[in-house]
Amino acid sequence: MTFAEFKAGEPARVMFRKLGLSEYLDAASSWRSLRALIVDFNGCDAGNFVKLVRKCDGVCSSGERILLHAICYACDFAWLADKLQKKGAVWQNMDRASGEWGRAVAACIEGVAS
Repeated sequence: MTFAEFKAGEPARVMFRKLGLSEYLDAASSWRSLRALIVDFNGCDAGNFVKLVRKCDGVCSSGERILLHAICYACDFAWLADKLQKKGAVWQNMDRASGEWGRAVAACIEGVAS
């Protein structure tokens, strides 16, 4: 899945809407630009992205949660995904995301390399 396909897909749109960050997804043209936008939004000491993820993590469904953690990973916040998952086992539940959601998770993982 390309970044453009991820960005246009319903799972990404749902998660960024839940985070209140749809405009950041819309503005991004690549994984690199999404990372830069999210890191900038987070702020050096403000933790804006971190706060939104923690809040969303507590209310999203199990499938959404897996994608949320994958988005953290793709946006240079792997430490946060590990911290939110009990015992740091964030990737042990990846098989719970299937279909379009599973492809979106895989795209995030692929995106880290780009």
